[in-house]
Amino acid sequence: MRLHNLHFSSKLALSGFLITMLFGCLSAATLIGLVYSSNETGFNLPSIEKMSAKYSEAQLVGSMKTSMYEYVADDDDILIVEDWIKKGAMDDEQFQQDVMTILKQDCQSCHSRTSTKSKAINSIPFSRYDDVSKFTQAGYSWQSMAKTAHIHLFGISLLLIATSLTFSCSTYNPYIKITLISISWIALWLDIASWWLAKYSTIFVYMIVGAGTIEVASLVTMSGLALINIWWKVPDFCK
Repeated sequence: MRLHNLHFSSKLALSGFLITMLFGCLSAATLIGLVYSSNETGFNLPSIEKMSAKYSEAQLVGSMKTSMYEYVADDDDILIVEDWIKKGAMDDEQFQQDVMTILKQDCQSCHSRTSTKSKAINSIPFSRYDDVSKFTQAGYSWQSMAKTAHIHLFGISLLLIATSLTFSCSTYNPYIKITLISISWIALWLDIASWWLAKYSTIFVYMIVGAGTIEVASLVTMSGLALINIWWKVPDFCK
């Protein structure tokens, strides 16, 4: 089966999927830029510092620097919590007087067992030491990582297999197809593997950014090239 030989209805169906993939990749890249940069609108490059905060720093501090930053009253609050964790995250005077004061001011309106706010997260309360200590380890917990990683792997692999199989039916040079398809899968594996390893070295934070960028770029490239080949013949120099 070749893409340009398909029936018109099949071409429409595949075109709809590929165009959706292109918009999906653009939306994903925009979301990453918004979450991991200091800007609230538009397309932005992610900050390595904020990426590192999520994947290698304590979960509580990482959240305060990234997804929960808008609720932090003062940047010094983050430094105080970070200092407490570096000293061992003990149930001591610093926790009771400083850290709990910050959590009450910045977090407990939502992170409370009794909160009735629309954005309340009752399942993750910060009301006492036992609640908070669960989020003081570096990076994701192994349980959270396993949950997030397997969902990401299954979800992306379904999109990747559909896109790469479609692209494999194009009339581009076999070396172009093999290269792009291989790069896509390898980038996915490196991306997820780096999630697990980033808590041990910042090098893997850079790998997350690099592999993620290659992953999205290869999906965009395969989708775009396949879409072109559905409606037009491939130039001779690409065969």
